[in-house]
Amino acid sequence: MSYTSLYSQCVRRLGRRQGGDIATAFLEEMQAAQDFLESNPQLPRFLKTSSTQVTAANLADLQNLPPAGFIRVYDDAALTWVDSDGNTQEAKRLDTRSQLISKINAGITEGNIYYFIDEANGTVLIRINPQTESFDYTLTYYAEQTALTGANDNLWTTGRQQRLIMAIAGKHLAQWLRDDRALQYFQGLEQQEYGRMIRQIEADEWGDTDLVMGDPD
Repeated sequence: MSYTSLYSQCVRRLGRRQGGDIATAFLEEMQAAQDFLESNPQLPRFLKTSSTQVTAANLADLQNLPPAGFIRVYDDAALTWVDSDGNTQEAKRLDTRSQLISKINAGITEGNIYYFIDEANGTVLIRINPQTESFDYTLTYYAEQTALTGANDNLWTTGRQQRLIMAIAGKHLAQWLRDDRALQYFQGLEQQEYGRMIRQIEADEWGDTDLVMGDPD
């Protein structure tokens, strides 16, 4: 399906003809729905991506990570680096800059890389303990989809959650149009599709987990 198809479905279910103010309102509600979904505590796998930065030595910040569109890291093991022997190592995430400074002052960072995510002043920085060598860092994270313009598609409008984003937009349009019947329909559709998204996220997370069988003792 596409943005155009979702628009046609939505206005049809609202009992409205296409064009005019409804097209502009639908776009605005779809943009708002995307922003809402991408700020959700649980995010679908299609937002997961990774980027690599080749660094110089003695950097305190990863200057090109995270890239534009960053939402949040995938998990605590999201930052990895390749050591001088070509082995991939996992950077250790800390909660504060103070913890990072303590590690450096204690002199226990040799052979290890610690980092924390500094989100002060609306800017996201990945701060690391400086190393004497250059390394390749890879960050796995959730990224925003391209913003909708009314003339394009993204994975919200063509993927598994297409009915969810339409339902959220339709719900708000129904409120705007004071159409109680349509509001009830879109609220029900949103609840159904949101539940389906959460179940899929949980299934994907279980799929990424290595299960260990055996005696808990």
